[in-house]
This record gives sequence, C-alpha cells and structure tokens, in this order.
Amino acid sequence: MDSILPGVLNCINEGIVIITEDLVITYWNPFIEKLSGKKSEDVLKHRVDEVLPMLERPFFHNAVKRLIAGGNPVFFSAAMHRHLVSQDYRVNLKMNRISVSGNVAVMLEFIDVTNQFLRINQLRDYVNQLSQLNNQLKQKEKVIEKLAYYDKLTGVANRALFDKFADKYLAVAKQRGTMLGLMFVDVNEFKMINDTYGHNTGDKVMTRVASLLTESTRKDDIVCRFGGDEFVVLLPDINTFEDYQIIADRIEANRKRHIIQDGYNIWLSLSIGISFYPDDGETIEDLIEKADEFMYVNKHQSRMDNM
Repeated sequence: MDSILPGVLNCINEGIVIITEDLVITYWNPFIEKLSGKKSEDVLKHRVDEVLPMLERPFFHNAVKRLIAGGNPVFFSAAMHRHLVSQDYRVNLKMNRISVSGNVAVMLEFIDVTNQFLRINQLRDYVNQLSQLNNQLKQKEKVIEKLAYYDKLTGVANRALFDKFADKYLAVAKQRGTMLGLMFVDVNEFKMINDTYGHNTGDKVMTRVASLLTESTRKDDIVCRFGGDEFVVLLPDINTFEDYQIIADRIEANRKRHIIQDGYNIWLSLSIGISFYPDDGETIEDLIEKADEFMYVNKHQSRMDNM
C-alpha cells in the first residue's frame, strides 16, 4: 500500500508537502512544483521555511508546534495570507498532523484558489458593469419619461401627464370632500409677439410664462402646457377659496408687465379662468370647459380695458 501512496499524492490537484518536526521537507508533489516553480529534487531535505520564505513567520511556526503537540488541524486563508508559495498564485493552506509507525510529521495542503479569486473579481466587475448599466437605463428611462410626459419647449407637464394626474386628483377630491381647482391660462396676443419678434423669441416668452406659473404654484400643483399659447394648472387640496386666492395673487402680481427678452421690451399679458370641483362640474372635461369660458370673459375684459 505504501508503494502506491506517492503515486496517489502525485495525482492530487493540490500542493502536498510533508515535513518533519524540524520543518525538513520529505515529500513535494508535482502540483506544488507548479505552484512554487521549484522542483522536488531541489527542495527535499531542506527546511520548508527556507524554500518558501513566506512561511518564516511566527504564525506558521506556532501552528506546527501546536500540531506536533497533538493540536487540531489548522487552516490559513489566501485572503489573509497572500503569496505563500509565489507571487502568481493564491492558496489556502491546510495543515494536519500525521503519525506513521510512531513518527510524527505534518502534511501541508496548498489549495490553489487563484481562479476563485479571478472569478470573484470577474463577478465583482460584472456586478459593477450591471450597476453602471442599470444606472444608464434609469437615466434613459428618465429621458424617455421626460419626452413622454413633459413639454419639450417649456419643461412643464404635457397633456399626457395632465391626463394622468387629473383623474387621480379628481378622485382624491371626491373621496376627501375637498375642492379641486383648475386654472386655464392664455397668453394674450401671442401671435403678434411671434410675428413681431420672431418665433425664437416667442418660444422664450412661453418658457418664461411656464416658469412664472411654476414659481407661483405649490409643489403638488400641476402646470401643463395645454396648447400653443395655453396652459392649464391643476390645484388639488383646495379647502377654501382663500387657498386659491393665495396662488392667484402670486400670478396676478406678474400677469401684466413688460419683460425684456432678446433685447426687446415686450408687453406680457395673461388671461386666466378658474373653475372648481364640485361647484363648476363633476368631471375634468366640465372643469376645463368652465375655466375656458371664464378665461375668454377675462380676455375680452382685458381687451376692453386696453381700448
């Protein structure tokens, strides 16, 4: 049986080293030759801590002493103890006490985990790549959502987003017994602004109107560009008319004024109509129609004032 043992150990894909109590190498299998780059004939009868200088440390010597004295098997991980046999490989080290015919020796098993570390690093890189891809997809989703739900010119909600929130806010108002305000806003004489100052300047004026409405309303209000020069503002959670008046006063302060755009002194005037659920309608369509009517009354009055 002893005659076939070296042959068996030579076939094991682990580095097997057997040392005496004095750390002298008595067996060195082919796999440890591969790991260390040192041939068996060059290391036999030499101390293992001379052949593998990384073992010339107290942790190893103390472990050998404990094993010789009858201690339990020892394990050292590659994560904690690097380059035990060479710079090219990472190995876990298992140490066991063996006794044959009254002679005590220590068997060292060097288990190559280099590929495991490479796979872990590859997996870590893959996870990082997935994380980056996920972040890119989220950014693209935001871009897609912005294209789908926000007006390209002004950046405020478009009609798709308005429709999405309008029914929701109306349902909440019905459930809670609160009011829902809907404000219809039209830029007076916008065609004249475009014709006089050019479409590029006209676009910038529209953007400024959108900003004015956004800055004048509350966080949960929805400012929507409804048409070419028309905006609709949803005002949820209006408990009293005074709640609306606060918002209206902010808009009123800037509703009629001169603005400087692209070097032009432009008269900016807004016509506004407001409707409320439930007094002015039970549906969003009813509220839009009623607010639109009030807006045209306001526009007509504005024209009469300017005559």
